[in-house]
Amino acid sequence: MASCFHLKRDEIFPQVAKKFPQATDWLCPIRGLIMKDPVTAEDGFNYEREAIQEWFQRSTKSPQSQSEIGTELKPNKALQEVIQQFTDFAETMSKAGSSLSLTWPSHGMMPETERKVTLSLEDVSVVNSQPTQMCQALSRFFKEVDPVEDLLHNMLNGLKPPKIVVVGDENAGKSTILEMLAMIPVFPRRRSCSTLLAIHLRLRRHPGMSRATLRVLPADGQETGEAGEVVCMDMPQENGWLMVQEQMTRLRKELTKESGIVSEKIIVVEVRRSDVPCLDLVDLPGLTTSPPEKAAQINRIYEQQLEDDRRNGNHNMYLAIVPAAGDFVPTNHNAWKFIEEKGLQDRTFGVFSKCDQNSDADFLRAVTLDEPAEQDGSSPESLGAARLSNGWVVTMQKPPHEGYFKHHNYERLNWQLKQEEEWFSSPKVPDQQRHFPRLLAGQCAGIAQLVARLENGYCLNLKQNWKELAMAKTFEKEAIVEFDIKMLGVVEDLDRRQQLAEEEVQRRLGPNSDVTKGMYNRFVQDVLHKRVPDQVRQILADFAVGQKCSGHAFKKVLQKKKDQLTALLNDVLQRQKSMGDEVGHILSFESKVCKDGPCDFNISTASLRLYPSKGCKSKWNIQERLQEGPIIQLCHYKNYLQAIMQKYKEMVGTAEASLRNSGEKLIERFFDVDSLSPYLEVKSSFLCSSDGERDFTDRQVIISCKWQDFLHSFLRCCYEHLPDPVMLQDLSQGIAVGDETNEARARFDCLQKEYGLVKTAKEHLIRALEIEDADLTRMKYKFEVDQHAKSELQEAPSLCCEVSSGSDGSWEAITTPSATPEARDEAGVQQKDDADQEEHSSLVGAEVRISGLQSAVDLNGLEGKLLFFDKGRWQVSLHEKDSLYQASEVIKLIKPENLLLRGADGMWESITSKASQVSTSLAAPQQRISTENQLFEWDQLNEEHDAAESAEVQQESGADLNGSASPPLLGGSPSEELSNEIRQKKEELKAQGLSGKKCDQDPEVKSMVEKLQELRSRK
Repeated sequence: MASCFHLKRDEIFPQVAKKFPQATDWLCPIRGLIMKDPVTAEDGFNYEREAIQEWFQRSTKSPQSQSEIGTELKPNKALQEVIQQFTDFAETMSKAGSSLSLTWPSHGMMPETERKVTLSLEDVSVVNSQPTQMCQALSRFFKEVDPVEDLLHNMLNGLKPPKIVVVGDENAGKSTILEMLAMIPVFPRRRSCSTLLAIHLRLRRHPGMSRATLRVLPADGQETGEAGEVVCMDMPQENGWLMVQEQMTRLRKELTKESGIVSEKIIVVEVRRSDVPCLDLVDLPGLTTSPPEKAAQINRIYEQQLEDDRRNGNHNMYLAIVPAAGDFVPTNHNAWKFIEEKGLQDRTFGVFSKCDQNSDADFLRAVTLDEPAEQDGSSPESLGAARLSNGWVVTMQKPPHEGYFKHHNYERLNWQLKQEEEWFSSPKVPDQQRHFPRLLAGQCAGIAQLVARLENGYCLNLKQNWKELAMAKTFEKEAIVEFDIKMLGVVEDLDRRQQLAEEEVQRRLGPNSDVTKGMYNRFVQDVLHKRVPDQVRQILADFAVGQKCSGHAFKKVLQKKKDQLTALLNDVLQRQKSMGDEVGHILSFESKVCKDGPCDFNISTASLRLYPSKGCKSKWNIQERLQEGPIIQLCHYKNYLQAIMQKYKEMVGTAEASLRNSGEKLIERFFDVDSLSPYLEVKSSFLCSSDGERDFTDRQVIISCKWQDFLHSFLRCCYEHLPDPVMLQDLSQGIAVGDETNEARARFDCLQKEYGLVKTAKEHLIRALEIEDADLTRMKYKFEVDQHAKSELQEAPSLCCEVSSGSDGSWEAITTPSATPEARDEAGVQQKDDADQEEHSSLVGAEVRISGLQSAVDLNGLEGKLLFFDKGRWQVSLHEKDSLYQASEVIKLIKPENLLLRGADGMWESITSKASQVSTSLAAPQQRISTENQLFEWDQLNEEHDAAESAEVQQESGADLNGSASPPLLGGSPSEELSNEIRQKKEELKAQGLSGKKCDQDPEVKSMVEKLQELRSRK
């Protein structure tokens, strides 16, 4: 196909076709390119030989009429010669003043007349053939984004480039407008087959290429790969609407009942040509109110589109088509009502179609340019003008009357372009002659101006809005995958792996490990210090008080007790051995992120914590810690754990043998009456009786023991041979870590691949959006700030306040009662708070100004509204602007003496608060919560809290020598002006990326603060 292209000829052909629409006979109806080897098929149409032969391999129907035809082809030498003459004339640029006359026979459905054009050098001169700067930028954008479109959607949480959604009433001319943009007919032209489902039109400017494809996809636009789910085919360009109509009819029969509207599928038409703009458009079915079932189905499609837009950050743009036929009023049309109801005016372009059917040029100019009517001076509002941020464009695409244009659409489209340009630039009616030049001067007339507006608006939307969303999602996904890789705990560097593994074993089993301490302490406490004494006392209870038994049976009694003590020893050994299971569990436990309390995140390994308590306020802090130092998950190195456990079992086995040997010897010694046991004594009952009570026939003995001494010896023996926690820290010495498990390696490789894909997506986005390094750094910094803010906001309810959305959409902070033992009596406090609230309820909603703060001086001069009085302070809703973010509502807790109230005369006066008579205790510093930014400025609020608690702080409102409050100076005082200068300087520094603390350390800020303090000291 590449041999068919002649750069100079193909570059100037669109302007030739616009002046001489009949020259489009030279284009192949299938490929849309000037033919090299034209042939005539049995349907009478001319085609490029290679294109029609490829077509016959997949279809027996005519590309132009979809009727059955044979495969016989006849060379069209006459047309081939005409095309060659035009090519030579365009390429060689003959002598000045020369011209070229060309004639060729008609074809297809045309009347059998000779076709003719006469070209001059002016016709083949290159004039404004280069695409606009915006078009080039969009071409670069889609060149980078299109190959990774599915990757962006799958990797970046459904990220999609913004689309231009076309809305309008039925028969408003939507399809005709889109045809003129694509310069090929892709929309059904029969009134009986209007648009039944969403049709996505992807236009891509591609020099040296001409191709159109059609796909049928699920409504979400994703190719699932399931059988029958996706239809994909090449389209013949001149009459591609026949294929669209065929698919639309098929879907209607398969998926709908009565309404005929299809919401489960979409049709995607992609056009790649050198003469189209670069845009993504979505044509929705025309809005209607009847029949009700059809209207409901159409509304469902519109709602689906809006929901998809919301999921992607509300970055889609809209093109509202309103027909200007007859006595139309723009605000009466469904398209405008939809745009107004959904609040889309700032993202919508407007088009008045069918302007040739409107005879009132003055009215058309007034509602387009938002100007008064000249005829009677009527305002645009009274005329029903609909105001859009991107304005309106008037168009006129009246089709020619000749019937053969139904199949010869190349010629029809160029006739319409030519006719529209002549209609606006050379009007015949005096009224139009008066007003159309003003439409042209305002760049509001014609398809060309619409294309320029759409491209400019789309580019601006990408740069100002979508870029931030796309990169934020990229940074977020990048951070998530990095976090998953770090938490997986697979370390590739062998030396680093060995080091981390030994450190982790030391952390889990070393003498400083709370888990190891707890395990051994539980054994000592529960077994040695509770169970053993209880069992020894119970076993030897009879001996402790002296047990009598017959002389011949006392050895049986001793043996029974001996067996019981031996069983106790075995029980101790068994319980000691079971600690091995706990050690194995500790080693194989997987470390996970945990939340130990409000704003207290950590990584837990059983009950161990990797970081100090309250060292991480959010999960994002965990992410930052992992960047500084990785972790290893021992559970992925099973051979390493098995070797450690084998070494532990050997150590425990040695200790068990020693304890068993010592314990058995101790028990033997206890019952060795022949060798004078130090614990046991067996005496004659006869000799132990008093003289008067002796029974000379008594043959019993009394067995007694020093059970406490035996218990001391038994415990000492256990202490001596029980493995000490210090011994566990050396278990990993000399053991190589080895490789991770196959499952862990597979998961690691999968995450690394995913991370590579995210990096690829990121690189494509950076190139597509032409992001400079400095801008990338700024967006990364903003993302990190937002992550901290979001994490802290999510934890705010658990920290020290509850956060709820007020009726005005702002966030309100409500202090929760203290839970400390020194907390106030809640009932009494509630009564006081209720009394304060009732006393100040009359001031709620009043306008106030902050004045007299000595800390956080940049707040002085800010204005806002009183929300409610709580615990001695007013909650004030302020409107503040941060340099990195848009203006947003923030809540501040301000003392009454630092507030000025706007009076009825507009003057500022002090608030006299009865609540000052009540002893109020300052609550913990509240968060400053931003509706949009959701930022917590802890340092600044703590400063305010400290300043409020300080009895020495003197407010500018101050007190005179008699103790009466003197009103502070009104706006314009030197101190307030200097406060405003400090605030403005800080905003400038923040815009440069400095943090709040660095702003305070700026020399110029310090100097101004010193001056402010000097002014106050003079007062």
